[in-house]
Amino acid sequence: MTSATPLRREAILSAASAAALTAVLLWLGPPGADLAEHAYQRTVFLNHGFALWNNFWYAGRYSFVTYSALYYPLAALLGIRLLAVATVSTAALAFAVVVWRQWGPTTRWSSRTFAVVWAGIVFSAAFPFALGAALGLLAIWALQGRKLWRFGLLAALTLAASPLAFLLLALVLAGFGVARWQDRRTLVAPAATIAAFGVVEVALWRAFPGTGHYPFSWQELLAAVTFCVLGAACAWRVERAGPLLGMFVVYLAACLGAFAIPSAVGENVARLRYLAIPLAVLTLSLRRWRPLPVALTVFALAVSWNLTPIAFQLAKGRGDPASARAYWAPAISFLRTHLTPSYRVEVVDTTGHWAAVYLAEAEIPLARGGFRQDDFPQNKLLYDEFAPSAYRAWLRDLGVRYVVLTNAPTDYSARAEAALVRSGRSGLRPAFRTSQLTVFELPHPRPILTPAPGRVQRLTATRIELMLPSGRPVPARYAVLAILDGRGRLPDSAARRHDHRRRFAGGSPGAALSRLGRARSRHGGRRRPLARLRPRLSVTFRAGERSAGRDRPDGACVPPALRRGLPLRSPPNA
Repeated sequence: MTSATPLRREAILSAASAAALTAVLLWLGPPGADLAEHAYQRTVFLNHGFALWNNFWYAGRYSFVTYSALYYPLAALLGIRLLAVATVSTAALAFAVVVWRQWGPTTRWSSRTFAVVWAGIVFSAAFPFALGAALGLLAIWALQGRKLWRFGLLAALTLAASPLAFLLLALVLAGFGVARWQDRRTLVAPAATIAAFGVVEVALWRAFPGTGHYPFSWQELLAAVTFCVLGAACAWRVERAGPLLGMFVVYLAACLGAFAIPSAVGENVARLRYLAIPLAVLTLSLRRWRPLPVALTVFALAVSWNLTPIAFQLAKGRGDPASARAYWAPAISFLRTHLTPSYRVEVVDTTGHWAAVYLAEAEIPLARGGFRQDDFPQNKLLYDEFAPSAYRAWLRDLGVRYVVLTNAPTDYSARAEAALVRSGRSGLRPAFRTSQLTVFELPHPRPILTPAPGRVQRLTATRIELMLPSGRPVPARYAVLAILDGRGRLPDSAARRHDHRRRFAGGSPGAALSRLGRARSRHGGRRRPLARLRPRLSVTFRAGERSAGRDRPDGACVPPALRRGLPLRSPPNA
């Protein structure tokens, strides 16, 4: 930071105000909307370290590698609340410095409003994104000082904390770059740095692919487009507002692209709305709030777009009885007694998603979890009206045996499901009941390993143990087990009993993947090559006996069809 006293005073004031307000909201306010997800992910990190795969959410998903590699280790070290205070105050400090260096004292009220409204992000509990945003602002600060190595390091940390925050950093820098196109030689190094890290992220997504995508409603798109258009109009032909104009234009294009192309980003690209008030104040201050009626109208719309999600999340987090561990204790006790490793549990989702914490911590595998993007397309059925037969088929496809319905406020994605289960038309049978929840059993459930001459013996977060009968050959549809030891072949004991190494693996990992690549699994009406799968979790394969084995989080893969309880197709000519 420069030695200029006004800048130092303004930055310290913004950081202190943000830290104090954030602390009050965290310790005295209701839990944030996504707090349950991060609490569970932190627990997973504490118990299993940097595990790539987790069996207990969404019938299996990648844990950290494509979501946030940096946030959960820091949260494990500092705690979620203390890290949130540090993150929000750092972002307020960096924002005050960045805008002052770019536009001078005119930005004073923009940085002050940022300190206030950015603290409201605790109601969403988007803490990995908040950490990434703070690091992204520090990266822009370093770039302003022409400290390219520091910029590169902070950009890398931004990506590690939150790929979404890195995307918004790239969009902001692209907008500023458009405004400074005449000085494009100075843009080469930052652009190359961002592009290189973008390639790394794409490679990670290719190595650890996910099928989910986040929804993006046309109403949210309309609000984002309105903000961008009005922002660009206010910055048009205003002295020194060129970078803001470029940013609004680039951000508009990104919103349209995220709406048109389904991806894990989706509506998340609109996270810039948490900065709508500071950006509006900055843009209107540069044009001296003229004409005043237009400026006030634009400001009111920015306030609405900025505060609407905060108010919604505040109301959502208050009075949720399901946030207490004791609320789920009876269901956990029943399921531990009656649920076998061959089946999963579906919890009719509540507003706070706390079942995804307490049941998963009890090592009860769930059909859903805490990240909405993983609901699509796997659980898309729940977001529309559906028939009882379709609901039962969905449960069987995911290997569900028990359904838990509570009297807590229901998440909007589960309203139709809750109404169906309560109506008695679902075909489920009550198996356990308390004053707060009911556990239903699905008639004729389909186990996770289906159809198979064996069963799942044990299922943990990073490990699955299968028991198959000895003396019987494994059907060709289980040829994928030939790569379960991570080296392209069966474990020696199994290979001696079932000579599949020659039939399917060809004696080498490459040949195994080549042969298996011609096999496809069907799910949700789409075919997916098995060759695109990557190592996910440790699988122990034994014939006729339970394996002790040892956990190996970077072990071998199980295809979606196997882990979701769907049959695999045999490889051609096998």
